[in-house]
Amino acid sequence: MELNSGYHEFNSKSLMSVYSSGDKTLDLLLEGGFHQDLLYLVYGNLKIITDILLKLSVGSFKKYGFEKKVVFIDGNNRFNPYRVSKLAASYGLSPSKVLNHILISRAFTFEQMVETMESRLNNLEDSEKIKIVMVSGMTTLWPDFEKNTFEELLKAIAGIKRTIAKSRPLIILTAPLHKNSKIKPTGGTALAHFGSVLIIIEDKERYIEYSLIQHPSLPEKRLIKRINKKTKIM
Repeated sequence: MELNSGYHEFNSKSLMSVYSSGDKTLDLLLEGGFHQDLLYLVYGNLKIITDILLKLSVGSFKKYGFEKKVVFIDGNNRFNPYRVSKLAASYGLSPSKVLNHILISRAFTFEQMVETMESRLNNLEDSEKIKIVMVSGMTTLWPDFEKNTFEELLKAIAGIKRTIAKSRPLIILTAPLHKNSKIKPTGGTALAHFGSVLIIIEDKERYIEYSLIQHPSLPEKRLIKRINKKTKIM
């Protein structure tokens, strides 16, 4: 087994890309944004979270260019190309070029979501250079809590692990809150234990609450952003 010094580990992490979420409050919560060496699970209000994913996608091209692509696996059916085009124009980027560098895979059943993450994602990496993988609504289509459903979830997680081992992209998973819990995602502990970083984002009518539940190097934290007509997501 190869052993590296702590200094080597420090240097390797300092070279990892950091991506702004496009949301100032979330970047403040994460002390800069999403770090490539961590796996994120963001759950709660899917409308707000999806808009963050779109901002992150466009912002990544502004900062790091178009050498690599973004994969957007859409289990919420919320990918909005018009929103992406508008964001690209606001960053001074070509909307068509940005859209051409976002690879979209839509899932309409939980089985399709599992298949995409278990096999299609790995096959895609053999032909494309990928810098970010976003899974929007990983368990939105979660059918039940039977044993075979959890087994399928574990297959999807295994597929993500292979992706991490192969090319180490930034991976962000999103999910709805569990209907019977204020702190757990749909998918339960099997999904929650997989993430390095756990974040809950909730719409509280008059403000948006951002909660950092778990992070390997940051303490638990809670921030709020007051909502006005400009910040309310349509």
